[in-house]
Amino acid sequence: MISFRHHLITLAAVFIALGVGILLGGTAGHPWFSQGAQEILLKMEAKYDRALKSNQDLKQQINRLLQEVEQRNEEAVHMMAMRYGNELGGKKVYVWQEGDKEARPITRLMRAMGVEVVPYEQGKSWEDGLLLVVAKQPPPWLQQGATAGKWLLVEQVPDSVGKQWALLEKMQQRLTEMRVAREKS
Repeated sequence: MISFRHHLITLAAVFIALGVGILLGGTAGHPWFSQGAQEILLKMEAKYDRALKSNQDLKQQINRLLQEVEQRNEEAVHMMAMRYGNELGGKKVYVWQEGDKEARPITRLMRAMGVEVVPYEQGKSWEDGLLLVVAKQPPPWLQQGATAGKWLLVEQVPDSVGKQWALLEKMQQRLTEMRVAREKS
């Protein structure tokens, strides 16, 4: 039979071996684990730096493209001024806008063409010019009376060069119709 002393020594040896294994594994494995975490951290920092540089490059590209778009819009306005400046320059256009509509882009375009833009108030006369109505539908006060052919409905503020061009074409046609009607009478 095995003595109690022998059991106690064996059990102590097992615990000492376990402690030494944990101690050696912890100190020997720690630099490996720390080194792996450091490599992962360095890779993440490199990815972050690349993403940051890419983001800055994209911002610069967007700014450059916005400048090009602005330049193209200015060129388009100059082309419109060349096309419609002689016919619309010096003409008077009254602008009435529905409460929630914003006619500022239209007035800026008209002024670039040399058109005299006058804000219109209900009840006043616009016999010496064209009335632009910036609204979803013509107001009831406009449909009353003999104003046919002397106003133009703009349901949507032109947000592109093509729509601005179309608006100027409609205005030029309407002003020509008004001039012809005046000459006939």
